[in-house]
Amino acid sequence: MEKIEIPLSEYNSLKEEIEILKNNALLEKMNKLIDFMFKEKYGLYMGDYTDDLTEFVVSDTYSNDKTLWDDI
Repeated sequence: MEKIEIPLSEYNSLKEEIEILKNNALLEKMNKLIDFMFKEKYGLYMGDYTDDLTEFVVSDTYSNDKTLWDDI
């Protein structure tokens, strides 16, 4: 049998980390939090704020630029 020697403080730290990782409820909450943060950072979730979309649609739809259809 092979042995690996590590300091006691590192061993205790690894034991604590394993106990935390065994806590499935905590991991599920952490995954949700990460999803929320990712969506917020990259704009994948807009919530109830749609003013910017309304402004874009109105300005894009009612532009005064001439098109080929204007000459028909």
